[in-house]
Amino acid sequence: MRRPAPRSMSVLLPDGRSLDMAIRPSDTAESAEITLIEPLHPRFFDECPICGDPATEDEHLPPKRLGGRVMTRTCAPCNNRLGSYVEADLVDWFEDAITIPYFRSGGVRGRRRSGRILIRSTPEGEFVLVIDGSSHPDIAAMLASGDVDLEASRPDRNRYSIALLKQAYLGACLKFGVLEDEGVAQVRRDLLAARDAGGKDDVPPSALALGLTVLRHYQPVELAAPPVVRAVLHKATGPIDGVFLAGRVFVSWSSTLGREAPAPIPRLNRRLNLGAAQQGKVISVNR
Repeated sequence: MRRPAPRSMSVLLPDGRSLDMAIRPSDTAESAEITLIEPLHPRFFDECPICGDPATEDEHLPPKRLGGRVMTRTCAPCNNRLGSYVEADLVDWFEDAITIPYFRSGGVRGRRRSGRILIRSTPEGEFVLVIDGSSHPDIAAMLASGDVDLEASRPDRNRYSIALLKQAYLGACLKFGVLEDEGVAQVRRDLLAARDAGGKDDVPPSALALGLTVLRHYQPVELAAPPVVRAVLHKATGPIDGVFLAGRVFVSWSSTLGREAPAPIPRLNRRLNLGAAQQGKVISVNR
């Protein structure tokens, strides 16, 4: 299991300046008030809360990369396939990462692939792209040329929303047990439709998942933050019950429903104009 990606880091440049980069909210982001009610405790079922098959696999809530811990058990297909098909997009969304990136430049024939790229920004609003993982050796020369074309995939909103639906549902199971009503049955149908898709690109849209209320917390989180906390979001239209995951993401237990499936997100294509290369020293990392 890979370690979580750095949420922020500082690099000391040769001229003595510090390049401080972090995941930051957009300029249009708004703050919200959330009341934490109670931490939820591990609860293990004999049968998978999603499909009813024998529960044999430890299930992290939220995913381990987001600070989760083993809180319940599911069956192998619900654990592994949903992990591959939808939770990978949730991790990329939370870590502000773009995946399957390729670089092109005039000085090198063809394209070259790197590890996924983390999108960070400075306090002044400058974007910083951090390659997370191994890269083709030609990429250094391509970046040094100054003009580079970047192509990459962004996290799929439908898939990471279904992953959050799974987290909210299993969080409710920790508190209330496995509920039986039509609303819960629809949650399970949507999760099973994602699990049984032919692949991640075939995951069908979920109106329930796309209608969830989701908020991200951008401030540093204590390492000992409880993995799942029952919480209430206070809005002008009234309170919204849900779960706060590892001190990082609030997900509602209710859904507005009726939202149209988002259009497929095209591959990102950007021309990057780069300055002169500089060598620096990483002096701090916060995950």
